[in-house]
Amino acid sequence: MSQTEIRQDDPNSGASDGIVDMLKSRYAAFSPQLRKAARFAIDNPSDVAIYSMRTLAKKAGVQHNAMVRLARELGFDGYDQFRDLFRDYVTRGSDARWLSRAQSIRERFPVGSNTQILGEHVLQELENLQQTFGEGIAEKLNNAVSRLRGARKIYVLGLRSMFPLAYYFHYTCRMFDARTVLLTGLGGALADDLRTVGSKDVLLVFSYRPYARDAIAAVEFVRERKGQVIAITDSEVSPVVTEAGVNLIVRNSTISLFSSLLPAFAVAQIIATMLLTEGGREAMQRLEETQEQLDQFNVYQE
Repeated sequence: MSQTEIRQDDPNSGASDGIVDMLKSRYAAFSPQLRKAARFAIDNPSDVAIYSMRTLAKKAGVQHNAMVRLARELGFDGYDQFRDLFRDYVTRGSDARWLSRAQSIRERFPVGSNTQILGEHVLQELENLQQTFGEGIAEKLNNAVSRLRGARKIYVLGLRSMFPLAYYFHYTCRMFDARTVLLTGLGGALADDLRTVGSKDVLLVFSYRPYARDAIAAVEFVRERKGQVIAITDSEVSPVVTEAGVNLIVRNSTISLFSSLLPAFAVAQIIATMLLTEGGREAMQRLEETQEQLDQFNVYQE
């Protein structure tokens, strides 16, 4: 396969677009090892460009020959052709294994001044936000809000470290919209809470790698019931991504232990705000009733 079959005219805007799309389109047909290698390449194109094949394979958690097999599976004569298509991209990957990440953090930031941590953290989050809210995000957000507005019920799910996102969205929307249902899995009752989901309902799911099994199961169940899925997740090949749903891919690179939640929080906040602005008089009336009820309970102190 010739590189010119894939490479775009502008190396800064499309050098690896073709290869990434190819990996996505063939992802389901790969063996488990090749899926692992392909996923890493999709999510971390700069690592493919920068590191040696052995180092890259180690970072991806696969045998080094898996990278060669992946290249040949796509029709390349060798790994070098495959690698060259990623060299114009600059992104930062992350290790999903917590112990390894913690060790890396401690080595990178020895005890002492925290100025470096602060500076790098802020820069990383700015980059996350910039990449999350890039081209095409407005259309996806409008699509998501349109589906949520037309839903009978809005089921909201975020498990483990993703729970704050789901709770925030539910808490905010409940101020002016009675349709949200927060799925917590309390007492192991997640399946019970989803029992009545149907074709007129929407599941808004927050899910990052490593993906919670129950979140994946919930998405599959809603799809079987012909419900709609809006996924806020970290990869085009995330198991909560659906072909017929709305998939909002957020950049979540971090220098901390857990992947950044800030971009996903921003997406949740924007969707909630859009629902409020499009909710009309009914939303404002319910918000007024909410305020009166909270005042009656003397919830807040001036």
